[in-house]
Amino acid sequence: MGHAYQAKCKKCGHEFNVEEGGGFLFHLLRCDKCGKTKSINFDELGESHSKYIKGLIVPYSVATSKQDKYIQENYPGESISEEEYHSEVEKIAGKCKCGGQFTFEAPPRCPKCKSMDIEDTGKVVMLYD
Repeated sequence: MGHAYQAKCKKCGHEFNVEEGGGFLFHLLRCDKCGKTKSINFDELGESHSKYIKGLIVPYSVATSKQDKYIQENYPGESISEEEYHSEVEKIAGKCKCGGQFTFEAPPRCPKCKSMDIEDTGKVVMLYD
């Protein structure tokens, strides 16, 4: 489950919201250069997502359990590891306008000064699937 929280930049003092994690039907990636986020719906991933689900022992989520079980039992292709899957998703996500790459591992950055030196203010903005 993803969530958004309020953060404050220790360098410039700017306060902003940080989104972390994807949901039941999408992944949330972040640019490794500027920190902008990009949502990738599972439908956009095509066969890559089916290959990943095929190799899971359990469903990806409660919300997709029926579909995941069908894929696990009926998808004719080979499964891929989580590492291979993440690599494929990052390729599909592509480059950010700033020239950076959208990745699963990029840390949040201040949208004003791009610093990674931020602190969680403790205020949860929202929880999402």
